[in-house]
Amino acid sequence: MDIVGHVVSFKGRTTSKQKINKIQNWPTPLNKKEIRGFLGLCAYVRMFIENFSQVSSPLRRLTIEDVDWDWDKKCEEAFHELRRIVGEEITLKKLNYDKGAAKIKLAVDSSYISAGALLTKEDKEGKDRPVLYESISFSKLESK
Repeated sequence: MDIVGHVVSFKGRTTSKQKINKIQNWPTPLNKKEIRGFLGLCAYVRMFIENFSQVSSPLRRLTIEDVDWDWDKKCEEAFHELRRIVGEEITLKKLNYDKGAAKIKLAVDSSYISAGALLTKEDKEGKDRPVLYESISFSKLESK
């Protein structure tokens, strides 16, 4: 079932093919407006992207009001990396809160520029399966 760009099934949640294609076919941004559009679309599927804030950091820097447009190698790499990750068709599993259900784990990490978290559930083989990725970038003040 496709619900607002997310496909929900008994296996879990994935990004719709339409969203994946739109991100993968996005042309290289040439200005702040275009990079904001691309990042907005990627932010819509950020729960599927591990370390979204860190990966997108070079691109988000270009959206800052007083920063001149300078599409460098880091921006190019971040742009292609986001498109690559989205194409992986990651399936996020659903949680089961019933007594005796599989273990739920939360892993967190932080650096000077961002923080991230990964929520997983253990499958029948004992492997951790992603339920949700989350990340946030820190402002200049928060980074101090």
